[in-house]
Amino acid sequence: MRPRLLDLLACPKCRRELRRGDEKLVCATCASSFPIQNNVPVFLSEPVEVVALEHESNALGAEFEEILSRGEALVLHLGAGATPRRYPNCVEFEHKIFRHTDVVGDAHALPFRDNAFDRVFAFNVFEHLRDPWLAAREIHRVLKPGGEVALHTAFLQPLHEAPNHFYNATEYGVREWFRDFTIERCEVSGNFSPGFMLGFIAASLLDTLPQRGAQAEVAGSTIGQWAEFWRRKAAPPAGFNALLTLPAELQKRVSAGFELRARKAGRR
Repeated sequence: MRPRLLDLLACPKCRRELRRGDEKLVCATCASSFPIQNNVPVFLSEPVEVVALEHESNALGAEFEEILSRGEALVLHLGAGATPRRYPNCVEFEHKIFRHTDVVGDAHALPFRDNAFDRVFAFNVFEHLRDPWLAAREIHRVLKPGGEVALHTAFLQPLHEAPNHFYNATEYGVREWFRDFTIERCEVSGNFSPGFMLGFIAASLLDTLPQRGAQAEVAGSTIGQWAEFWRRKAAPPAGFNALLTLPAELQKRVSAGFELRARKAGRR
């Protein structure tokens, strides 16, 4: 374990002090114990995957790398993945053990003390959380007064990392998740620009088509043709029927929405 880490940690069950034991951490109050695997404290009950050292995730971006490089703030990086560089002032939190992971746990029950961090980063994480409202409250709890959170999350993105892709949020949804914060801005960053959105959706759409002929039909159509069809000013473009008749599992990757029908358990 990294120096100072034990001073930041707390039992996720009762939020009390943890003490170091033989290859485990033990809560001084409720006696819960948590294993240490590969020198990383683990706060999950299920087995934890250890990811190959050569795996590398996307870069954070210049603004956030600069914050870490300055070393002035203690940062919690949720869903850090396999970062290319380790920073002494950054605690990397994950669901797996990557090359620089400091703590493995659940974002809905962060194993850290109240008011512990100056900043929290959470990039491309919240769409994969079952209860983003609860995770946002946990971030609020572990931030110091005046502390800041920086978030990137999906809006118009196809299904990815199934089955753990739960939410695509509008600006208003993101604001709702973080309603306990003073929101300074909620805007579109460069990596989420409409051009990237269009490319992501187009690539995912073509990848769902099992036949090369159908792929070529859709790829050869134009955005203008699809727009005119949507405005009811033109017939469906080439490839429309191929997309309409895709198997249900393929349609779910790039659909506009879902119809749900459900029943309450028990007899009427």
